[in-house]
Amino acid sequence: MGRKANRIIQGIALAVIILTTGTAYATELTAQDSTMSQTDQLKKLIDEGINIKIGTRQLRLMGYAQSTYNVMDVNHRHTNELAIQRVILMAQANLTDRLGFFLMADVASTDSKKHMHEYYAQYEFMPELKVRIGQFKQPFMLENIIPPTLLGNIQMNEATLYETAIATDSLQGNTVGRDAGVMLTGDLFPARDGHRQLNYSVGVFNGVGMNTKENNSQKDFIGMVNYLPIKDITISTSFILGTGHALTNDIYSSIRKDEDYSRKRWSIGTEMKLKPLLLRSEYVQGWNKSTRSRAFYIESWVHLWKGLDLVLDYDYLNKNVDLSREQQAALPLFTETHNYIVGVQYWVYRQCRVSTQFVLKDRRTGPDIHQWITQFQIAF
Repeated sequence: MGRKANRIIQGIALAVIILTTGTAYATELTAQDSTMSQTDQLKKLIDEGINIKIGTRQLRLMGYAQSTYNVMDVNHRHTNELAIQRVILMAQANLTDRLGFFLMADVASTDSKKHMHEYYAQYEFMPELKVRIGQFKQPFMLENIIPPTLLGNIQMNEATLYETAIATDSLQGNTVGRDAGVMLTGDLFPARDGHRQLNYSVGVFNGVGMNTKENNSQKDFIGMVNYLPIKDITISTSFILGTGHALTNDIYSSIRKDEDYSRKRWSIGTEMKLKPLLLRSEYVQGWNKSTRSRAFYIESWVHLWKGLDLVLDYDYLNKNVDLSREQQAALPLFTETHNYIVGVQYWVYRQCRVSTQFVLKDRRTGPDIHQWITQFQIAF
């Protein structure tokens, strides 16, 4: 295809985007970026998402969808499933230079309680101090606060799922790592290259998970501190000091349904983006009353070729470290697991990718699980 035809196609695409995002934004784009080529203008619009600007106000629309094909073998019983994993729509409104609002919904969830993920307002007094009020991600564990579009493990590590109560914690339920609360956050100590060397988040939350009414008089105190000695290295620690309200009897401890119990968590981790390697790892200790849990994962990406990465992951979780192997075997559900993942991912465009990976879940008591999972992800 010749250069002239390419320019015609790019012009049509640019016109469509301008028509769908509003004349006000088109005017601003032309005024600010008149020196940019038509191709660069098109890329800028796509990279920034769909933006609508009217006067001093701005609305940005974003979203992504993930679908998976999962082949699984448990005790020589084979199953396969094609599923819509999640379809997320997001809107971010900048009402003033300091005040903003964020909205996130999962329109593919079959559970009505999980449709609305986040809705919060944030006011920025200065880069070092911002206040956020509403429902949003709890600042605990790096993997919890990173969007699924940027995680190598398609299913997320079981260490994170359990310790943050995203899923698999029967006492807390599946909270997707979100809760209603008030949080202070900020970025301190600007470095010469422009990045901030210290980020903090500390907040008070209901402790019951998203879209759920408070079920006790206690609140959770949750915080995270991230230190970035250089832009591409993060050293992180986070904690939860809270009180849970048991939704069911716990098979791993003496905690009974409707009992209020002490729930504490502590984590330390790091993320390094050193081309061609990305490495993320976290260690977690947890306490439900006097029952101790322990978790650890390490995930790495190795860039092989244009848009192609090798993904390796090891994930460990023990829901009660004080149980012997015999005591673990007597329980109806597994207590300890070691998960191994190897796969590849190919980035088609920006955050659009195809991932495929083999998974071995080594349950120390109970049947092992073998999986082959392929995921298609598209985002804008």
